[in-house]
Amino acid sequence: MAQPLSTATDAAQQDAVRQLCEQLEFFEQHPPLEIRPLAAGQSNLNYYLRTARGEYVLRRYARQPGVCRQQEFRCQQAAAAKQIAATPLLLHNHQQLLISEFLPGGESLQLTDSRLLLLADTLAILHNLRVQTPLLQPASYLRQLLAQGQQSTLQPAADLFAALQRCAEQLAGMATDLVLCHLDLHADNLLWNGNKIWLLDFEYSQLCDNSFDLAAIMLHFELTAAQQQKLLALYSMRRRYPDRRTAERLAANLPQRLQLAKCLYSGFCWLWYQATPGLHQSANSWQQRLQQLLQSEAPESFC
Repeated sequence: MAQPLSTATDAAQQDAVRQLCEQLEFFEQHPPLEIRPLAAGQSNLNYYLRTARGEYVLRRYARQPGVCRQQEFRCQQAAAAKQIAATPLLLHNHQQLLISEFLPGGESLQLTDSRLLLLADTLAILHNLRVQTPLLQPASYLRQLLAQGQQSTLQPAADLFAALQRCAEQLAGMATDLVLCHLDLHADNLLWNGNKIWLLDFEYSQLCDNSFDLAAIMLHFELTAAQQQKLLALYSMRRRYPDRRTAERLAANLPQRLQLAKCLYSGFCWLWYQATPGLHQSANSWQQRLQQLLQSEAPESFC
């Protein structure tokens, strides 16, 4: 989900990070010389750290009992091996933090025609990776998000949620292209650095139909129909499939899977923002987008 800039700029918070680093063996021989906040999510905080040995990003998670971040670390590590993500260096589950290398000089991705080619290539590299991760079940995830939002003053429209469930059911009955998906591909999680595109924040990464990452890019960057077709054409050239028949079968139903994924991804964002205090305006925006998609793109049987 889109991430605003952190407000953690006061000295007290930076001192707290410095004290935390003093407890970590990782920084024992090279304590931080500089600490400053970076972009952050709604529940996580990111900090830039400079030491005598190098530059790092320290990501602090919100406390969630029973949650292990090993999956995120493993996915980022696999992507880093293909040079499409920063290398993760330390995961500390007790302290709820992840330390990664820092990529200097980067900026949020601004999409151009030439960068669309690189984005398609980067996405294909990610989807060609083989990492052991859980499988996203869209219907179950929708119910989970709905349950999290029950304390919200905004309640989801029953007809929209029912339409999302029908989308999930239809997708479950189709031949799908299960790959390692990032599942949060907006501009702030796509870094333009050194004439390359780097992926950031693997918190939501798991096994899923490839249409979800494609849909996320199309929605967040508001690609035109021509840009969407170009992205798909470039992407398909770099994907690997076990055989030609499988490639042809998945290519044939990709347009329908994309329609479903656009609706489902919009629904994920709608319910996620609705469950997060202070973000009801974003929830309303995604709700409106979902309504438009159900009316204009999704087959009549979903409406």
